[in-house]
Amino acid sequence: MMLVLPVLAVALFVTGTFEAVLPVLLLAGSPFAVVGRRFLTWFDFTVAESPDGLRLRFGLTSHRSQTVPPGRVQAVRVERPLLWRRRGWVRVLVNVAGSSHGDEAQDRPSVLLPVAPESVARAVLGRVLPGVDLFAVGLAPGPDRARWRAPLQRRRLAAGADRQVFVARHGWLVPTWDVVPHARTQSVRVTQGPWQRRLGLASVHIDSTPGPVRIQAAHRDAGLARGIAEEQARKARDARARDVPERWLLGGS
Repeated sequence: MMLVLPVLAVALFVTGTFEAVLPVLLLAGSPFAVVGRRFLTWFDFTVAESPDGLRLRFGLTSHRSQTVPPGRVQAVRVERPLLWRRRGWVRVLVNVAGSSHGDEAQDRPSVLLPVAPESVARAVLGRVLPGVDLFAVGLAPGPDRARWRAPLQRRRLAAGADRQVFVARHGWLVPTWDVVPHARTQSVRVTQGPWQRRLGLASVHIDSTPGPVRIQAAHRDAGLARGIAEEQARKARDARARDVPERWLLGGS
């Protein structure tokens, strides 16, 4: 705000009209509008188990509720912004299968936890991804030459898989883990842009249903990327063959 006031004063002095100041006011106020909208949307957020899945309730001026059926969660994203690290907070987003009618946010939730301690996030993730500890999955970093393609986040780029899920890590200011169960993999692609081709790099994309989570093992060695794609396609076939429908709150009976 201290930087905005001099700009306002100069614009008013030069033009002599308040109309010239209006764009500056709108630009300065936009961050506060975003924060305010998120506060109103996610105020008093609660998550609880119900016979249909996880029941989400939230909102200050407009109370809303959504249900996340665990059997329809196709992919998960865990974000840990740098400013939240000291407090141990994370944000959890999901891709949920299903058609959308009108308001997509109402019919297909995308935010599982807007902000929560990591211990709470682990407990909730245990309900939508039973038996999975995404932070325990071994991740392999990309090659050193990836720094020429992604200099800021090269050290954060990593990917790996265990018997149940594929995990890709990325992000610099907002470290992010994207997770997809093998059985929920829709397709696997390898892409290579001109710069990547020159560096001998390629990226592996694991396609999921529409949503905020996009799984990509970025800037891997080109030969290794093709091997990752083939292995993931095989794991997806095997996982779908042994997959059983989620039986929510039935204790496996």
